[in-house]
Amino acid sequence: MIVQPASLGPSGKPRRVLRIVGLVVPVLLLGGVVAAGVLGPAPMPAPSTAPVVAVASPASFPSASAPSSSVESGVAVFPPTVAGLDVHGVQYTLEARNRGIARGLVAVAGYLGLDAVPATCVDGRLGIFGPFCERIAVLGEDPWFGAANNGPDAPGFHLHPQFPVGVRMPSQATNVAISPSTATPSVVIIGRFNDPRARPCEPAGRHCGLELVVEGVAWVDGTTYPTTPTLDPLVDVPDDSIATLRGDAALAEAFLAPGAYPLLTALVDPTTIAAIEPRAASAAARLTEPAWLLRSLHERGDTSRIYWLIVAEDGSAVMANGSVDTTPIMDIAGDTGVDAGG
Repeated sequence: MIVQPASLGPSGKPRRVLRIVGLVVPVLLLGGVVAAGVLGPAPMPAPSTAPVVAVASPASFPSASAPSSSVESGVAVFPPTVAGLDVHGVQYTLEARNRGIARGLVAVAGYLGLDAVPATCVDGRLGIFGPFCERIAVLGEDPWFGAANNGPDAPGFHLHPQFPVGVRMPSQATNVAISPSTATPSVVIIGRFNDPRARPCEPAGRHCGLELVVEGVAWVDGTTYPTTPTLDPLVDVPDDSIATLRGDAALAEAFLAPGAYPLLTALVDPTTIAAIEPRAASAAARLTEPAWLLRSLHERGDTSRIYWLIVAEDGSAVMANGSVDTTPIMDIAGDTGVDAGG
């Protein structure tokens, strides 16, 4: 027989409460330890992988607005500056143009694609990807799939930049016109609205923005663009001479001013020069051999003028030069460029 010892003290209410607490609390603590052992420590929250869009400085523009960003759209991270120019989104570039303050060169970030490849874009060397034809593209504020949506335009805010003869376009942007599965590449383009080569804007139609003439695509999907010199299909060079071509291009670019930013470096037939740079037509008429045509900013960040040079094919000498005032709205006859002759 087991005899339970009797309590020697009074069995009052406070003592009964303490006795209950003494029995319950150890059980709860034991349960907590077991649960912690089974479940383990709470995991740390995973770091955010949402893409971040570089917000450009609002210098001289009506509002500080960069291309919109969302995880679902896979928006790119654009550089804040290119060629010393602040990079702005499509929406407030449109606002700046409408207010008349987008003067000189502007750097615009967005998503680029062609609606259709013009019939004139047939390059014997590069096919539809050759730059020696005029093209009108779509630059959207957000990624878009024109072919996939069976629609001719990007949704939301967009521009219709004009690509003159000689200005390179990334192949991904050309592919948008022919392949529904091709995404629009993220790009930064350098261009200007007050270019006399532009087709006029059509305020009553969907093509407002055609007057943005592209001087060059500077950045594509995180990479500086282009990485090779441009070659006119009218110029015959051996297929294995790309290294020589790059070397001669470097010699030609050495004639640019220190700190200049190249917009175009192209080996061209003399008959092509006037289509790219009308102010160089008289100098080109005196040439009989291919030559390098270069266009550049005299200094990074300087949007007031574009300088052009014609350099001998072997990169040995400057044959002509001049400049283009980018800020006034004027026709070609009003240019103050200098033809050095030669």
